[in-house]
Amino acid sequence: MASARTLPGCPGRRSTSISGRSTGRSQEADLMRDSEDRALRNRAGGALGAARQQEILSLIARGEIIAVNALSERFGVSQETVRRDIRALEEAGLLQRVHGGAMPTGTVDLAARRPVMERLGLGREAKQAAAQAALPLFRDGMHVFLGGSSTMLLLAELLAKRNHALTVTTNMVDIATVLAGNSACEVSLLGGILKPATHTLTGVETIRALERRVFDLAVCGASAFDPVHGILGPSAWHAEIGDTLGRQARRLAYVIDASKFGRSDAHVVRPVTEIHAIATNKEPDATCRSGCEAAGIMLLVAAAEAAEQAVEGASPA
Repeated sequence: MASARTLPGCPGRRSTSISGRSTGRSQEADLMRDSEDRALRNRAGGALGAARQQEILSLIARGEIIAVNALSERFGVSQETVRRDIRALEEAGLLQRVHGGAMPTGTVDLAARRPVMERLGLGREAKQAAAQAALPLFRDGMHVFLGGSSTMLLLAELLAKRNHALTVTTNMVDIATVLAGNSACEVSLLGGILKPATHTLTGVETIRALERRVFDLAVCGASAFDPVHGILGPSAWHAEIGDTLGRQARRLAYVIDASKFGRSDAHVVRPVTEIHAIATNKEPDATCRSGCEAAGIMLLVAAAEAAEQAVEGASPA
């Protein structure tokens, strides 16, 4: 085996042996790098941990099982660090641990993360019925805000066929376009950053524009309703716009199909005590119904569902 020797013109520098192992200062450099890597891994908590966990949630939101070893390589941290992140997220109810990784919880509506045009075809009849149930909320002369979602787009299509004289503000391009075809409506489209997946405008400019307006009624869609926490959504943006509308709107209503009752999501958009009405295609289960009643939320149920329940509850002749 060749021994290490000093290279000409490079005093003190050592070569690598034929066996491929580092020797001399090269070995010391390797040890130093290992030490630095360990130090970085030890510091991979706090803000870094929060950023990792948020990215894990983003990956989970796509509906796929994620592997610990793949996340370890992605983040440059140990597999044990990734397991701690996953345990913390599971304790928060945001994912489910499985052998070697994690998967989405069954209560999160993954469809809410899909592009809006894809969502439009999912459960369309239920969404259409929920939108129909929301129509009694609107009166001539109202200043209203319509949030952006697939269900809200269906509601806008129904409103466009009616003769309500409404002043409408929205952050969804499609809703503005649909209602612009109704001469009885005056339509304002908020500014902001356009998100291609949702066709909505978001960001600081959108919030500032909302803060300069006051609404008789704000109506939005949602990905989940919890009888304790209220309306839930997938991102901090949903929570921020919910907070803003809570200040700027006299009444706040949500249009959701019945599959959203009892689901969960990452952010509280509006507390249960600050919701005026929920329009839906069918009655929720007893727990959600009791939660709505306790909070004073008005439930607007699609006419066909309400009529069916009235018949079932009628006394026999």
